[in-house]
Order: sequence, then structure tokens, then C-alpha cells
Amino acid sequence: MGLKQDFVLRRLEDQGRFLARLILGKDEAHYELPEYEAMDNRADALYRKLLALVDNGEINEAENILLDELDTGDLNMFEIALCFYLYLAHLDEDFLEEHRYTREEIGEGMEALVEDFGVSGFEISMGK
Repeated sequence: MGLKQDFVLRRLEDQGRFLARLILGKDEAHYELPEYEAMDNRADALYRKLLALVDNGEINEAENILLDELDTGDLNMFEIALCFYLYLAHLDEDFLEEHRYTREEIGEGMEALVEDFGVSGFEISMGK
């Protein structure tokens, strides 16, 4: 990973920790899935589905599903969405490019997420 991409990843991680503290009251966002899929609740099933779509290169489709399912009255959904974007941030740059997604879009998604949950004036700088 290049120096610029290292910087962008660190920036996204820092922003993720900040948002976890600000909105969730936690040191970091970490959505824990049950060990067995049979134990999944609706939110667990959604998160599992999103990650599977991303791993199959269907990043935009996964994001669309996330946005369709987003309930801004449920902080559990905020954590799922934040973890989704942080998962994307850790993907290889070539994988993202191959599937027509950028780290800048990850930052934009995180910005839109916090706006959806009522935090205004939040901006993620990608160090351009």
C-alpha cells in the first residue's frame, strides 16, 4: 500500500474511532456477529449479507441495500453502517478500483451516515 493510501486508511480509521466515541459512546466500532448464522437476528443477517456482497465485488449493491435498510433511530444500525465503511476502507486499493469504488466514496459514505444520524458539519478530509 502506498504512502497516500496508508494516510487515507489511517484517516478513515481515526474518523471511525471518533464517530464511535461521539455517537456510540465506545472506543471503536465493532459489530460482533454470532458464531452461527442460525443465531442471527435481522441486523446480523443484514451485516452478513453486506459483507458477502462486498467480498463478491458487489460493493455498490451492498451500499444501496445498506442505505435502503438504514434506520436512523437505531444506533445498532449506525454501528453496522460504520463497520461496513471501515470494512471497505481495509480492502485492497486494486480490489476497490476493479469494482468501481474509491476510498473517497468511503469517506463520503461516512459523512452521509453521520448526517443521517443528525450530526451536522462533519467532514472527512482525504488529504488531497
